[in-house]
Amino acid sequence: MQLIYDKPATQGVANVLKRARQLCELRWTPIRPLPSAMSGVKGTDHEYFYGHFPAWMPQKGIPYSSCRTVEKYVGWNVSAETFCTALQNPHSVVYTRELKDEPGTKANCYYGLVCSMFVSYALELPYRIVCKDWLALDTIHPVDTEQPENLRLGDILLDPKRHVALITGIARDENGTVQRIEVSECTLPLTICTAFTPVEFCNYWLKNSYGVYRYDGIDNVTYTPDPWMPIDDEPAAEMPRFALLPNYGNKANYRIGDEPVELWALEDGWETVEVTAPDGTQVCYPLEEGHVVLQPTDVGHYSACLVKDGARSGSVEWRMVSLHLEFEKDIYAVGEPITCRVRNEVPEEQVFHAVLNTDSYYVKDKIFLTEEESAAGRFALPAQTAPGKYIIIALAKNEYGIYTSPYGTVTVE
Repeated sequence: MQLIYDKPATQGVANVLKRARQLCELRWTPIRPLPSAMSGVKGTDHEYFYGHFPAWMPQKGIPYSSCRTVEKYVGWNVSAETFCTALQNPHSVVYTRELKDEPGTKANCYYGLVCSMFVSYALELPYRIVCKDWLALDTIHPVDTEQPENLRLGDILLDPKRHVALITGIARDENGTVQRIEVSECTLPLTICTAFTPVEFCNYWLKNSYGVYRYDGIDNVTYTPDPWMPIDDEPAAEMPRFALLPNYGNKANYRIGDEPVELWALEDGWETVEVTAPDGTQVCYPLEEGHVVLQPTDVGHYSACLVKDGARSGSVEWRMVSLHLEFEKDIYAVGEPITCRVRNEVPEEQVFHAVLNTDSYYVKDKIFLTEEESAAGRFALPAQTAPGKYIIIALAKNEYGIYTSPYGTVTVE
């Protein structure tokens, strides 16, 4: 049977498919066992379990990791370049830190992605919309699924209590009857794209509590090629062998005060690390057991290289950030908005978003700040109807990705 694939109706739809492919087709190889969360049997005590991707086994797709306790989502907080370069450093956080004992579930790798982040990225939303909040968007509308011919590229598959995915391929026979439906998703252990027959699609998705929804803003989605996750004939980044790398990878954000910068020499024979501060000042630090640990106190752009006898290695870079979040008081009443103050030591990087989590780091509420709220440094999160402790972060963005304030805790009584 000859299959004819639907073509995107608009450039925006085409861009959604490209953005999804970026995350599904990124190829990478760990050089040490990499923490992972694996799929088990749904509905049992073994729905998921923790393991490792084996060293030197090539992989495709972003690792699934619900890394909400650190907000290190690839494509959002961490660029593909940062993720890929962290993989080259055997001392980086992706190998040396595991999240399996942190609050929440299905988190192990320090950098990763989840279903809601995947779909939010593909649709170019400002930040993630968790599964339970999609139906509250006034830009999302249900699709009649009585016939598979009603489906369109870019449609959303959603169970608000479980999971969200995207329809990224539809193939028909010569009579126009749908014969194949391709679904892209971030699921344990990697982002994937799977082809279903209509019968398989109906039984696996539609009869399993999922609905199909359409996003009004799909035609406005943009796309920028990324050489670190190229698709089709896009130019790919040359994968240089770094002589020096930060433990977060190249071009990462570090918070002042709670995230020391570890610079690791990946080649022998060098003597010092030369660090250039935001004001241009250069200081050399001796290597001790192959690395240097720094605690910079000034925000801004830093770079570093290895030095010996006047010779210098290639340089790496990072940003120090400092976003301060405070609350008008420590205890709020049930039904009372939670008023917050925020200050960024880089004023031009305004806060655009704030998230209120439960004490187990599940997203409970959120707010996208208005320009006036960002400029004033004051905003209010929705009033909570249940007493308890809540964990709150504010978010801003620079050229290396979205970064957060330290987590702050308030009590609702």
